Amino acid sequence: MRDDQSVPKTQETRSEPEHKEQSLKGAFVSVMLLGAFLAITWIGVFILFVARD
Repeated sequence: MRDDQSVPKTQETRSEPEHKEQSLKGAFVSVMLLGAFLAITWIGVFILFVARD
């Protein structure tokens, strides 16, 4: 096995692509809308249950 002295060991031989931070605003809004839909559905069913009693 050959040890190449021209490249320092601390330097990486390949560069990693830069990653941009993704905005999660759309995912947050989707989760909030789904949660609101579920809450409204449960409240509606509860009101129907109480009204039929």
